[in-house]
Amino acid sequence: MPVKAAPAARAVDWTGFYLGVQGGGGWASAHQRDPFPFDSGWYDLSGALAGVTFGYNWQIGNTVVGFESDAAWSNIRGSTTGASGLNGPCGGNHCESELQWFGTGRLRLGYAVDRWLPYVTGGMAWGYIHGAEGTTPAASGIAGSGAESHYGWTVGGGLEGMIDRHWSAKIEYLYADLRNGRVFMDRNIAGTNTTESIGMHVHVVRAGLNYKFEPGPSFLPVLPPNPGPSAGPWNWSGLYAGVNFGGGAGRASQSDALFNRGSYDVSGALGGATLGYNWQRERFVFGVEGDIDYSSIKGATGGVSDFSTPVCSGSGFYANCDSRLRWLGTVRARVGYAWDRLLPYVTGGLAVGSLETSEGSPPISLFGSGTNTRTGWTAGAGLEARIDDRWSSKLEYLYVDLGSHHAFNEQLGPITLSETVGFRSHIVRAGLNYRFN
Repeated sequence: MPVKAAPAARAVDWTGFYLGVQGGGGWASAHQRDPFPFDSGWYDLSGALAGVTFGYNWQIGNTVVGFESDAAWSNIRGSTTGASGLNGPCGGNHCESELQWFGTGRLRLGYAVDRWLPYVTGGMAWGYIHGAEGTTPAASGIAGSGAESHYGWTVGGGLEGMIDRHWSAKIEYLYADLRNGRVFMDRNIAGTNTTESIGMHVHVVRAGLNYKFEPGPSFLPVLPPNPGPSAGPWNWSGLYAGVNFGGGAGRASQSDALFNRGSYDVSGALGGATLGYNWQRERFVFGVEGDIDYSSIKGATGGVSDFSTPVCSGSGFYANCDSRLRWLGTVRARVGYAWDRLLPYVTGGLAVGSLETSEGSPPISLFGSGTNTRTGWTAGAGLEARIDDRWSSKLEYLYVDLGSHHAFNEQLGPITLSETVGFRSHIVRAGLNYRFN
């Protein structure tokens, strides 16, 4: 009796949405300063982290393109004791910082070799940083503590291995620069406040375990039904609506007719809604897209008592300059090239944002604040991917320039000065879109 041949082994396919867990450890260096000027110098941190991951892969031949996002609890922390004297490291104080949460949103590019997927990755990083200096103002002249979210960038690489049809394991290295930004306000013995900023460079090594779902119409069964799987070619034409979320990091600048405050870092999160329409001609896709996002992208710099110093000044007092992007909207053209499920594209157009800025506060001699709506421009690129006939996801980078314009009038005794504020930001965000046709 002939023996029936065993079925052929299913080829490894990396395409699909996945969820997972990850954990590992990290080491870092932190830098703490304020405008007196006190400076901690760089000091070491280390600790563990653990969290969750989600992402989506598309496999074309042996090439695997995807994006991945993650969030992790962290206790990467360290401290340094400052040298004696006000101009020593940390102002003669005890300085400490801790990375309490860490997350990323990244593109991945890999090359499948049997069950193995070596890859490189890069994108946006965010961290929730807690910092402290001193104990009480009377002990060493200055003290404070607090926490703030920082945004920056990350690059790295890893190796993932397919265990079976649904499960895979990976090991990964990431380097992240969380930039320099305000974390808390110091209180000194003179009774005034100064801004304490912390920059942090982080190295992470971690392992992960992922579960991959089957691609196609079963991806989001609880959402509105779709007409079913399609064999392609994928049609991108039609009206769509969606949501987006991400973060931004950039620079703000402040100046008036007498004093130049220089520029300082801003960073934060943003999220909102998207509406667009595409027209497809063979593989070329042309479209127009608009969005409106709530934003917490903000930053500040502390002042010094010397007007000749190019930072925020307060005529013998310690003032603070700060700015915040309250909301951001764009209207952009998009041009892309359809490649199987993928749509790489470039985009550009109009940007509009509401900017809230201030300097000092009464009763110091130089103060003012205001909120105004700015128009500028934006340009960038992204990668959108079809999940099924209705749903698509995307990862996008935008550069936003809201220009340098009058922001508010400030008072220097009896003199009224016009404050000019500039604002520019790099934005990375992910999105989920629903197509109506």
